[in-house]
Amino acid sequence: MTPAFGGTAERLQLDLGGHRLGVILERSGPRSAPLWLLLPALSTVSSRGEWKPLAKAVGDQRHLVSFDWPGFGESDRPAITYDASFLRSALRAVLSYLRAIHPGRITVVAAGHSASIALGLAGEWSARWQSLVAVAPTWRGPLPTMTGWPPQQFSWLQQVIAAPLIGPALYQLNTSRAALKLMLRRHVWLDPDLLTPQRIREQQQLARRPGARFASVAFVSGGLCERWP
Repeated sequence: MTPAFGGTAERLQLDLGGHRLGVILERSGPRSAPLWLLLPALSTVSSRGEWKPLAKAVGDQRHLVSFDWPGFGESDRPAITYDASFLRSALRAVLSYLRAIHPGRITVVAAGHSASIALGLAGEWSARWQSLVAVAPTWRGPLPTMTGWPPQQFSWLQQVIAAPLIGPALYQLNTSRAALKLMLRRHVWLDPDLLTPQRIREQQQLARRPGARFASVAFVSGGLCERWP
């Protein structure tokens, strides 16, 4: 557990969906400053470290808090079924934790797919938010977006990747350095100069942490898609 954007990291033990999981949370900046909760975008390489450039730019003007979603980053990655409801419960637990230590209103900054997760809690929590900032919001996941098919048609992919032997083998192929470089260049990073060999190796290590394939395939296949009324 190491700081990802220059703050102090801590491990929260949360009860989520009948599972006791460790979620890594990091805080930086003066605690007396306005609080911003930064939600990382969901992807195979999702990490709170995505906010490092913002944290550097903001400096001491804000108290920044971010965490790795369960199943991603440095948080626990159990072999379970991941869906939007599960991630909402994680966000709800983090918001409850912050309410206990920061009684004022907070600003939620949600990147990519995390914006839809935050919106799923807006009716319940927005009275506690100063504002909700959605950065490049998405909601369906890559495969449903690319094909136009509903997420339910890709449930088989989650079963295949969760299976022993074949699942890890396929996931290894999908997280090869060549595959990751293509994905990052086309869908994640605007600046190609960021795709140095060292950075690709770091992203591969992140993507291949034990248990990483379960949450990753849920995202790619649309399993984390919110089901709006």
